[in-house]
Amino acid sequence: MSVLDRDIPYRNVLMVIPKRRVEKEIPLKKGYSYIPYEDALFEPWCQLQYACNLFDSLEEAKRCLSRFLEKDRAFFEDNFLFVVDEERTLVASAGLWPGHHFEEERLRVHYVAVLEQAQHQGIARAMLSKLCVHYDSIPSRYPLYLATQSQSYAAIFMYSRLGFTPYLGAYKEHTKEESEADWEFVTEILKEKSYSA
Repeated sequence: MSVLDRDIPYRNVLMVIPKRRVEKEIPLKKGYSYIPYEDALFEPWCQLQYACNLFDSLEEAKRCLSRFLEKDRAFFEDNFLFVVDEERTLVASAGLWPGHHFEEERLRVHYVAVLEQAQHQGIARAMLSKLCVHYDSIPSRYPLYLATQSQSYAAIFMYSRLGFTPYLGAYKEHTKEESEADWEFVTEILKEKSYSA
């Protein structure tokens, strides 16, 4: 996981795991642990998301998290992960949340964020593996999907190593041809940056 590269033109892309591929959870490295959500994490979660450029402002992050908690707090608590370091500082989070890219609502991996000082420790990969294993316990059907962007080429590489593949079909306000063109663009970025998805 790395900070978004704002020098790269933005292209939204989807990735899917068409069937169960992640058989076991990858453990967190020593010094990091999962904790359950509590209200004291509200501000740190918003600051984490903002620091990782997933929101344009802290206020926008706060509005989003407030909506999540109002809509279904129990679901949020059961399906989002919170990683802390030895000082109990929130350094990473990711979750499963209903997405609306397709005709029917379906779960997707959402808001994957790791603070810069905690990156390159395998935290994002561990969280994703845990979410994929957890997804298998939910009465859902594949594919599990996620939305990402060209500016997150390091994350795209990590997702592909876990078994996520480019989605080249049509989805909400996006034609099959647009998906294919966006993935051609992203593939060139991956090659240019020496990532091989």
